[in-house]
Amino acid sequence: MTDIDIKLDTSEAQRALSDMQKQIPFAQASALNDLAFQIMRGENDAFSKIFEHPRPFTLRATQVQKKATKSDLTAVVSLRPAQERYLQPYETGGEHATNGNQGNLLVPVDIKRDPYGQIPRATLKRVMALLSARTDVYIDKERGLVWQRLPEPKRKRRGKAGTGQGAEKHRRRLLLRFAPNRPVNKRLGFAERGMEIVATRGGKALADAIQKAVRTAW
Repeated sequence: MTDIDIKLDTSEAQRALSDMQKQIPFAQASALNDLAFQIMRGENDAFSKIFEHPRPFTLRATQVQKKATKSDLTAVVSLRPAQERYLQPYETGGEHATNGNQGNLLVPVDIKRDPYGQIPRATLKRVMALLSARTDVYIDKERGLVWQRLPEPKRKRRGKAGTGQGAEKHRRRLLLRFAPNRPVNKRLGFAERGMEIVATRGGKALADAIQKAVRTAW
């Protein structure tokens, strides 16, 4: 019987497989970064449902703090420091974050609010400046109230000279009040939401990244 000697040149396939092996860390990093940005968008979108009329500043609270690379397969999603200060109690529990005020909440009464129902920073800065200057705005420390003195109305003359209406009572309006702090009444669910996105979308993210790596290798 005649022997058949078959030789197969596998050098090209070996090179391709070697290239594929090199692409695996790239695929892993790509999948991690894809998931990180999905989590960032998912967290920020959720804030618009958790809070009533949140500021755009709050809707940009989540960031991809660190992207994964082939040499460091770690991606980090976090809250930005400025927003974390007041959002953290909604994640871990506790009282509302405050700026000083002996831990009290500053509540607007008869003062201009922004479209989100909060005190504009410029308005608050102006009121605080008036308090420092001790002009027409003053604070009732005992009751935790901030008042503004209003101009006295012009006196109306009636009848004979000297029979005016008399001095009006001191007029003022309540701008702000300090209310005792209280625990937050909403739950952020930041960590749980991120893990759910990884669990439900991680497989597809990795499959897409592998397909991209295969195309690149060949």
